[in-house]
Amino acid sequence: MTKLKGYIAIFILILSWFALYWLTGSRTPWEEFNIGKKNGDISFYLGDVPTDNYDRMGFTRAIVKYVDSEEAWLVGTERGELFLINNKGKAIWKRTLGIGKLVSVALMKEGTFACVGESSPEANLYCINTSTGDIVWKHKGADFVGTDPFQRSLPAIVHISIDNEDNVYANAYRFIMRKDGSRGYCGRMLATDKKGKLLWQFPAQENIDSWINWCDVNDNTNRVVLSTSAYEFHETMKYKDTMYLIDRKTGKLQKNVFVPTIPPFNNTVMRGSPNFSADGKYLAGCASDGRGFLFDNNGSIIWWKYLSKPTEIDHSWINASGRDGFVTPYGVIFTTINTFNRENWQLPTPVEHPSNNSMFVFKTDGTFRYQFMAKGTMEELEFADNIAACAIGRNVRTHNYKAHGALLVDLNTGKEIEFHQLEGPCQAIAISGDQKHLAGVEAPALTPEGKIIGSYRLHIWNR
Repeated sequence: MTKLKGYIAIFILILSWFALYWLTGSRTPWEEFNIGKKNGDISFYLGDVPTDNYDRMGFTRAIVKYVDSEEAWLVGTERGELFLINNKGKAIWKRTLGIGKLVSVALMKEGTFACVGESSPEANLYCINTSTGDIVWKHKGADFVGTDPFQRSLPAIVHISIDNEDNVYANAYRFIMRKDGSRGYCGRMLATDKKGKLLWQFPAQENIDSWINWCDVNDNTNRVVLSTSAYEFHETMKYKDTMYLIDRKTGKLQKNVFVPTIPPFNNTVMRGSPNFSADGKYLAGCASDGRGFLFDNNGSIIWWKYLSKPTEIDHSWINASGRDGFVTPYGVIFTTINTFNRENWQLPTPVEHPSNNSMFVFKTDGTFRYQFMAKGTMEELEFADNIAACAIGRNVRTHNYKAHGALLVDLNTGKEIEFHQLEGPCQAIAISGDQKHLAGVEAPALTPEGKIIGSYRLHIWNR
């Protein structure tokens, strides 16, 4: 009798599967229940991830890009899963890559292939066919910067840039915590052609003893720029400079640039910049000390501005860290993030800096145009002509949970076009080139009151 009941249960399960297939036309009909629709917001559940504390420095990540050739979104998660999801919120395909987190992405020229970087014991750089999800080729970042899982010193492909010939430039990086409590860094840039053939690595014979978070390439200058972002600066470091300009074809160093420091900082840190202008004439860089820079393509400073001047209050220095720098047809754009305590970034500050969580826009001659202040951190920006799409995440100082969402700003006027509020922080953003489709990834968070807000979802707004 027990066996008969078991068979009946299996039969009902199979019957329900066929019924769902008939209703949805999907070979994996249960995925239909991942899709939510509310007020024009289509959402796709990306799976369970650990819920981080709202005030935690490191936070849940995601990557997202719009693939025009597929009219769909390429989405990578902290679970190491890669999806292609159409504008109706349905998964076209899904792939599990390695055992790590997917942290970086860049599309090749036609959008047929994408390069995806992970943080894991291997730190693979994958080339993916965006139509099928198949792996075309891969390189192990661990082969370039090493790995030590026992010390939790895992490498990552932290940033990827691709030129017009579909050559790939990727930063591999690993953080080290030594037994004496001191910190160290191992970084290297690798360049491949579109078929995955290794062209060069910089440096050729050693690792950079600094954190390398960002790189950008420009065909008009035949250069790649690499910036450093080591918060702990030591006189014994070999790679002390702020930027390195490298020949994109040979990997040979052309120039290294040291950007002078300002008190109370002992190093000039660039995390999300510099980036070349489209014509290659300029580089826009933003430093964590709150300064925005416009350089020429040789790395010489044309002008710089205080975006967020460090201020001493109650014997502590506070400022809003600068992060992004872009040169667009609508101006030179910089962003700042939350207000932080210079002495200990985990400690709260007595006030918010008036320049925090903002986008600043200048003309190329240095003339100020406007400041747009958001209610939370602009975690990521992407541009489509005159529109800046901004992922608005946490404000760890005000705990304004209504700040989270996807924001569109008109770069001509500096005015908000629309805002799509989310319960949890928005951690990644993308917009289609025709401005018709917008997507953002929401992350869950644990508030200081002990409440979990939000969930790990891709949200799609078809405009």
